[in-house]
Amino acid sequence: MRIKREVPGFIKDNIKKLGVKISKIRINKNFSQEKLAYRSGIAKSFLGYIERGMANPTVETLYLIADGLDISLNELVDLD
Repeated sequence: MRIKREVPGFIKDNIKKLGVKISKIRINKNFSQEKLAYRSGIAKSFLGYIERGMANPTVETLYLIADGLDISLNELVDLD
């Protein structure tokens, strides 16, 4: 059984920053959400949620997105 708890604010902020970063990289590469979703093997709607900071992607999903963007996972999650 999983205990549901409130996610701390700094984590929510970083999830939003990650979504913005994904969106910026995608746009700089001239990829549509549909193209990146296809390249990553995830649903376009889920990618949209991630980019808007409304979803908390798993490490596996982040690997898929990084691969779809042709960047390393380290580059993707470096939010500094």
